[in-house]
Amino acid sequence: MTYKAVAFDMDGTLLNSQRAILPETIAAIELVTQKGIKVILVTGRHHSVIYPYFHQLQLNTPAICCNGSYLYDFSKQRYFDAHPLSKTQAKLLLNLVNEYRIHTLLYTDSYMTYEVLDDHLAGLFKWIDSLPQALQPKLMKVDSFLDVIDNSKEVFKFATSSHDIPALQAFSKAVEQTGQFECEWSWVNRADVALKGNSKGNGLANWAKSEQMDLQDIVAFGDSYNDISMLKTVGLGIAMGNADDEVKSQVTRVIGDNNQPSIAQELTRLFL
Repeated sequence: MTYKAVAFDMDGTLLNSQRAILPETIAAIELVTQKGIKVILVTGRHHSVIYPYFHQLQLNTPAICCNGSYLYDFSKQRYFDAHPLSKTQAKLLLNLVNEYRIHTLLYTDSYMTYEVLDDHLAGLFKWIDSLPQALQPKLMKVDSFLDVIDNSKEVFKFATSSHDIPALQAFSKAVEQTGQFECEWSWVNRADVALKGNSKGNGLANWAKSEQMDLQDIVAFGDSYNDISMLKTVGLGIAMGNADDEVKSQVTRVIGDNNQPSIAQELTRLFL
């Protein structure tokens, strides 16, 4: 099988435990792109937090952001194929976040915003501070998410988390029972909430259609539950060794973990 594109989840897949891309992976991706294979990032991240890696890899494809909620063209600095929450839906979600006392980030068309600093954000700020100033994304502290919803052009995603797993599970169940939202777990204590129908699989399918490319022509790498929708629909879905067993059960190939040059070795096997 000759594949035409490679799709990468980021956290836990393309990135190692230090939020870095291994040098071997960078070199392999450069060789793959030189052969005309398209490389696309498919992630739950906001575009501003994708850009440092996009810049590092020198990609020419859009990024699929917020679990398929929109695509972002870095060359034109604009989003497109967007499926945001309505303001009414965003306020409904905010009420549920408050009811279940779940921590959240709110992703808008321009910024990632937060009200309260938590341990995950502390690690994220440490990474941001390590970047050159020109590449540092803006993560804004706000006094009121309600004001953010009212004043933003678009709201794309609630990135919720809690160390109280039962509370997060109850919140997730309540969200799904509304029938309006897609709730995808990105880690054992994190659940991303976006408009129903937004998923990495659908986002990748929309991009492939715009490229007049069949999904069977794509290889995808992932490690978490929110990657399953794309891993199952492409020609070759590959799970990382650090993925949970449920994710591994959805694919035909499992490689080493994200702290080893597993991706570089697999790209070499497939393309080089």
